[in-house]
Amino acid sequence: MSWICCQLGSREHYAVPAALHKEGKLSALLADSWVTAGEAKLLKPLAPNIAARRSTQIPDALVRRANAGRFVYEARVRLQHMSSWQTCMYRISWFGKWCANQLEVVDGKTVFSYSYNAQWPFEVARRKGMRCVLDLIDLAWMEEDITRRAAANYLALDLGQTIDAPKEYWDGLRREIEMADKIIVNSQWSKRNWIEAGVSAAKLVEVPLVYEASGSMEHVLRLGEPTGRRGAWSMEKRPDTRLRALFLGSVILRKGVGQLFDAIRMLKNEPVDFTFAGPLGVKIPDEISQLSNVRFLGPVDKATVERLYRASDVFLFPTLSDGFGLTQLEALGHGLPVVASTHCGLVVEDCVNGLVLPEISPEAIAEAIMALVRDREILEKLQSNARVPDKFHPRHLAPALLRYAAGD
Repeated sequence: MSWICCQLGSREHYAVPAALHKEGKLSALLADSWVTAGEAKLLKPLAPNIAARRSTQIPDALVRRANAGRFVYEARVRLQHMSSWQTCMYRISWFGKWCANQLEVVDGKTVFSYSYNAQWPFEVARRKGMRCVLDLIDLAWMEEDITRRAAANYLALDLGQTIDAPKEYWDGLRREIEMADKIIVNSQWSKRNWIEAGVSAAKLVEVPLVYEASGSMEHVLRLGEPTGRRGAWSMEKRPDTRLRALFLGSVILRKGVGQLFDAIRMLKNEPVDFTFAGPLGVKIPDEISQLSNVRFLGPVDKATVERLYRASDVFLFPTLSDGFGLTQLEALGHGLPVVASTHCGLVVEDCVNGLVLPEISPEAIAEAIMALVRDREILEKLQSNARVPDKFHPRHLAPALLRYAAGD
């Protein structure tokens, strides 16, 4: 069973095509941008972000890249001053149609694509008798409704940048769902909601995201092994230590930041420091921004992310809805226990490697944080157990895809 993967951006670090290639099942990777090993070496000192557009686990020979088309796309977006949704619609249309053209001349038995840009390659694939596998990365229009209801008390924080997706965006996704032979979701949360939305349970397969430490942290992080944080809260070693809580990702209402801000208000006199790293999509209330124990860093690079993980004691993930929430695995991989909601991939085992919120409310978030402040032995226990569970290792990805999505 040979697979052709359509890859718009570096979603989840090329995990799916890399896993398939390792099993000898990857026929081709259709990528919107890609640099070869030689190009990466030349570009790294000058443009490291561009040099990183590749995976060392996938041979250059298997990649068909749309570098020129992406350059034209980015130039047009800048010249025409497109809105965010215009940019999004143009991007997925351009890439989807390019993939469709490539499929006319590339042979394979299964086409894999993430949602929103799959309709064009799927049309060609079905005509050629190829199997179509769709990965639904989120809850689509349901996520808008979930956020709207749960964030109703925090609309004053909205910067006016959040605009519901246009009808044609959802219409395209519905066509993809209809054409797909199998639909991958990354969590029980997603699967349950999509079934309630009317998608056939027989089509849906849960395949979680995967994570493995890489780069400079490989000598420190070992999947399934302790990370050496035990004793970090020892009173003998750090008598004046404050709990260091990290929020990493887009600072938006869907991520539960409204409820988190209220929790911070409740804890303003407690020994807790909060760091937010990621683009701001809400207005920060003055009473939050002026607190000495709260800082907002905005977007940060990969090196800074690594430092933040190492410098924190707990990771906060009170999301209202996520298809999975990869940062949970990243945090555990860096030895951080996670305080998480249940509206995402179930990575956290309550009172083992983190705390699971019984509800997404300011009171529940504040209580979870204070449980770690009051009982430092609990925090030490969670930190000692903070590791990526084996079931999220990349070696499980290809077998799951081949067994459930393609019938191998």
